[in-house]
Amino acid sequence: MTIEDDLADAMAAHVADVQAPPDLGRSVRRRNRSRVVRLRVAGAALVTAAVAVAVPVALNSAEPAGGQAATGQDRAVVRNDVTVPDVTGKPVTEAVPLLRAAGLQADVAAAEVRNNRVIAQKPAAGEQVAPGSQVELTLEPPPVEQPQDLGDLGDGREFGGIRLDYLPEGLEWGKWSGKDGFGKHSYTTSWVQPGNEQGYYSVQVIVFEGQAAKDALTRFPKDGAEIVDVGGRKARLATLGEGGEIVSDSSQGTLTIAWKLRDGLVVEVCLSPDYVKDVDGPAEARKIAEGIRATG
Repeated sequence: MTIEDDLADAMAAHVADVQAPPDLGRSVRRRNRSRVVRLRVAGAALVTAAVAVAVPVALNSAEPAGGQAATGQDRAVVRNDVTVPDVTGKPVTEAVPLLRAAGLQADVAAAEVRNNRVIAQKPAAGEQVAPGSQVELTLEPPPVEQPQDLGDLGDGREFGGIRLDYLPEGLEWGKWSGKDGFGKHSYTTSWVQPGNEQGYYSVQVIVFEGQAAKDALTRFPKDGAEIVDVGGRKARLATLGEGGEIVSDSSQGTLTIAWKLRDGLVVEVCLSPDYVKDVDGPAEARKIAEGIRATG
């Protein structure tokens, strides 16, 4: 059996029931960090499992030759400590054999074990430990599979019955899309700054049709929201907290502008807290909104 098989078998019982629900949630989009793409597909929490792929060193406890009873001096054993090798940055299938060769065991912390790379180890490299000690390895998480409900959108600017004619310079499509996560007949996608970690966003747009459109306007608070003009239509602009309430601190919520584009069609444009730090959030939100038009 290969090391990969050993690792996979040892972890299978811990992750067999871990599944990411396909729906998307407004409450997660409101979090004060900018991990909106993941929504409710953020992945599982780390679990720890001892992976029995290394054989600990056993001290010889046999009686002295001749069958004589061992004296106190005979029973004394000198322990030669082991230097922990540096396995950080290595694939787990390389790290475990290195630990095994040094006479140590591996304790792997990960949601899913493939050939993930080691991102941390404890004890640290260079420390002296007893033979047979466990070294805890923390592995990088597996890639998050992002929803692709609307298929390949190209640059992402046209979806759900709308077209975006303006986006701030430097943004690119986040290469994901969601459907019905904010009510039946709702559609969403986002745009990111190049180099952003997977699962983060800069601008997100949500389109609501039919009953979802009515519900979206009902949920958006009236009191405290700024009323602005978007192409001759009134829009509400505010920073919304996790529960959809208006908050004054832009770092604790999502800057959102919402308006009725036409009968039965409502649009929300959201700017992440991190992105708002780098731009004039209200001005960019209005420019994006003014550049959105219905296609159907």
